[in-house]
Amino acid sequence: MEAIKRLLPYLNRYKTRLYLGFLFVTISNICSTLVPRYAGKAIDQISIHNATMSGILESIAIMLLLTAGSGIFMFATRRTIIVSSRLIEYDLRRDFLYSLELQPAAFFNKNPTGMLMSYINNDISAAREFLGPAVMYAANTITTFFFVLYFMLGLSWDITLISLLPLPLITIGTYFIGSKVHNAFRDVQEQFSQLTSSAQETFSGIRVVRSYLREAFESLRFEGLSRQYLKKNMKLAILQSAFIPGIMLLVGFSLLIMLGYGGRAVIQGNMTLGGLTQFYIYLGLLIWPVAAIGWITNIIQRASASTARIFSIMDSMKHGLQNNSSININNDEKIDGAIELNSVSFKYTEDMPNSLSDVSFKLSHGSSLGITGTIGSGKSTIVNLLTRLYEPDSGNIFIGGKELKNIDEGTLRKSVASVLQDTFIFSISIADNIKFGRPEATIDEVTEAARTAGLHEEILTFPAGYQTVVGERGVILSGGQRQRLALARAILRNPSILILDDAFSAVDTQTEDYILKRILPNGKSGNGSQSSLPDYSRTCIIISHRISTVKYSDNILYMNDGNIVESGSHPELLALQGRYFDTFQRQQLEEELQKL
Repeated sequence: MEAIKRLLPYLNRYKTRLYLGFLFVTISNICSTLVPRYAGKAIDQISIHNATMSGILESIAIMLLLTAGSGIFMFATRRTIIVSSRLIEYDLRRDFLYSLELQPAAFFNKNPTGMLMSYINNDISAAREFLGPAVMYAANTITTFFFVLYFMLGLSWDITLISLLPLPLITIGTYFIGSKVHNAFRDVQEQFSQLTSSAQETFSGIRVVRSYLREAFESLRFEGLSRQYLKKNMKLAILQSAFIPGIMLLVGFSLLIMLGYGGRAVIQGNMTLGGLTQFYIYLGLLIWPVAAIGWITNIIQRASASTARIFSIMDSMKHGLQNNSSININNDEKIDGAIELNSVSFKYTEDMPNSLSDVSFKLSHGSSLGITGTIGSGKSTIVNLLTRLYEPDSGNIFIGGKELKNIDEGTLRKSVASVLQDTFIFSISIADNIKFGRPEATIDEVTEAARTAGLHEEILTFPAGYQTVVGERGVILSGGQRQRLALARAILRNPSILILDDAFSAVDTQTEDYILKRILPNGKSGNGSQSSLPDYSRTCIIISHRISTVKYSDNILYMNDGNIVESGSHPELLALQGRYFDTFQRQQLEEELQKL
């Protein structure tokens, strides 16, 4: 129940609607519980031959008006309470998505996409059932039970007590079967999460699946998960199919007791036929609200479990935008591009070796840094730490003279742009992909960013040009085009710090040289030509295993096993004739062999 209390702030936002809903359901039940009185009155008049046509028509007219009033106010109840629950559901989904956007990268390593989608679809829906149907039926049950019991006791207290004897069994039966249904429903949800995770993974990697001829294997794996899903759904269906017959059996038993005992009272002259009819109708009005007690209890249990899962995710988010109060930086302001790492160490999990060990270096604003080295040496880890996807285990990171953990995360995101080897392209137009970080950018700015990334001429070859929709993950683009599109997206943001992590792995050396001479802060490349970009200072970090990509940087770090083993400019590192020199010689030889 503690988890349910977390929903109270959401309920308070729509408390006026909820109060109106409670008022409407009360009026609706007043109308519905008055109908049996007029029905009983009409039957009594007919049974003693004291009825007149005008009197009967009057009773019918009143019953029709009361029934219409009950229906209208019940509709108004749904329009207030149920609509409120839908609005709260929207708020929950929005807040949940916002919390996912603030999660550290390690969170997504532990939680697969399918499971998160299950939270969004199933758990938030379970919470909505409590906020809407459960609240509405709880109010309906309380008011109906109060009014019906009042009128029944007014007719005969002893028949009332005898008639209500089986009703607790209905509640207990509903709760018992409902708990079984809840457990079965939870199993279905968990299996559905596995099913969606499997499907999402297969479709995302469909090219790999096809290239390795694994279609049959993936189909069999999905079929196995689907059979488990079918089996658990059938178990749930069997339990649900037993629910209604069981309730109807208890309802029939209650009506049988009432008719037997009440019929005897009518025969003995202790009750009129109209009074017995009222009992029959009142008992019918009371049965389903009483059964709803067990149903509501199960909804509360489901909602409690689902809400706990939802808020466990929301509570685990990084408090970057909320808790960075020690440094007050305007989000529209870019921070200085000077970077310093001071004895930084980091490992991704406790059971893994250090990805970085006591790494230190300084980079002045407006300069360039190249990072190269062996595979798994920690090059990309530096990017992850600079962008605060992870926090260092020890040491300090400074950007613009301010410690990274104290910089407002929104400001950091606007000041740092990174392009990774594995880029993500959205299923929208080329122009919208480039404008993703700056939706307000003009088409001229988009074109200039694409030209800087060496992509403009190729975009013009598409039938729709910049308005070409690239498909899911940019399926119509080549690997090099996707990388350059991501680069144009980063350039358009005009960041203080631009990080390129193997961003040219799918680009030929000629195109790479063209791009580098336009994005390096000093505007130089092998031929010393100047960049055509506007004159502004930008810090640039280029990470690559290819020496040709990093050799024009002001300073170069060579890394191995999480340590910086060599540093200096390209000529300085060649003069050392160490690991950097060996790598350069080997790559030069490979290039010569490829030309043969």
